[in-house]
Amino acid sequence: MLDLILRNATLQDGQTGIDIACKDGKIVDVGKSIEGSANETIDAEGFLVTPPFVDAHLHLDGALTHGNPHTNQSGELYEGIGIWNQIKSELTIEDVKKRARTVCEWAIANGTLHIRVQTDIGDPNLIGLRALLELREELRPLLDLQIVAFPQDGYLRRQGSVELMAKAIELGVDVIGGIPDFELTTALGNQSITELCELAQQHDLLVDMHMDQTPDLCSRQIEMLTAETMRLSLGKRVSASHCPSIATFNDYYANKLMAQIAQSGMSVVVCPLTAATCWGIMTRVGELFDAGVNIAFGYDCILDPWYPLGNADMMDVGRMAVVFGRLMSPEKQARVFDSLTYGGAKALSLESYGIEKGCFADLVLLQARTPNEALRLQPPRLAVIRRGKVIARREKQSVEISGVGAKINVDFTLPKT
Repeated sequence: MLDLILRNATLQDGQTGIDIACKDGKIVDVGKSIEGSANETIDAEGFLVTPPFVDAHLHLDGALTHGNPHTNQSGELYEGIGIWNQIKSELTIEDVKKRARTVCEWAIANGTLHIRVQTDIGDPNLIGLRALLELREELRPLLDLQIVAFPQDGYLRRQGSVELMAKAIELGVDVIGGIPDFELTTALGNQSITELCELAQQHDLLVDMHMDQTPDLCSRQIEMLTAETMRLSLGKRVSASHCPSIATFNDYYANKLMAQIAQSGMSVVVCPLTAATCWGIMTRVGELFDAGVNIAFGYDCILDPWYPLGNADMMDVGRMAVVFGRLMSPEKQARVFDSLTYGGAKALSLESYGIEKGCFADLVLLQARTPNEALRLQPPRLAVIRRGKVIARREKQSVEISGVGAKINVDFTLPKT
């Protein structure tokens, strides 16, 4: 007896009429007309079934603090940092966990079951970090939180940051963070990249740095990160987040750099929502795709000093990427959707991820027929499945129109031809 079978699913690659059989937390078969019974059977009705969405960059410690003590009037990065510095000195473990748990519940309902959490370690007591490490364990049955030790105030710029990073590693973080463009000089920024990458190699951790967070065409520290990634053979263990300055570089240098990024094997994590508010530009997503760079996406901020909106739905992020990046063709839209799933999984080095025999039975059923339709509609997640068990359900969406002739049900999908 199987635990769960999804029947008549459409997969991301366009396959239709697919059944997915799950037992003991794993996918045990994928194909057409799988025989056997299960404790629960879900008729997907031809709708799209995907692996869980991956949020590759989210600041949970600051989530839901918008307006406290005041709002960011400019929307720009450094005004937000100034507000955050006022907030973080008053943090408590209980408050951080409460706000973060709320956002994680939103994410689960929207089918996101993997989140890389950028966590400020500038507080000498590491309150935010301790809170999120506790929450990581408490929520493990429902989703995976990958914790980044992020030196928001600079690794070399702020006295004591080196010691706090060492303590964060001791407490059990998953990823070494960095912010080289916030160091006092370019040279110190590059030095921080070297030291942090060597630290990650020493402790067998991943790397994710906030990179060149400026429209300054002279901010080129990502080339140092690619060089260190190759020197230390870190490859796919490294991610560069944001990278808006790439959009400002001349084409000759940008093309050279993007080829170098691809050669290094690192990922680029793009946050379109805050790219719009903080810089007004987004990195060259389409060209990075074409260069062979793995792209992942992050929500980045939700109702905090940097972004005044948000609902933890990665479809929101994907739609903004399509619009802001002018990724208009069906092929490019499909690549964006892939980056919300498989691209994010690669950036986070997730194991047993996907819809194949032997993968974890973690699945999302959407009320849409294709990935591109899902980006357009941001449809209900009809079922969210974790290790073969449904952990979130929602009814199909439709609107009834009446008044002229027969009643009409509208679900916003295109008419069948």
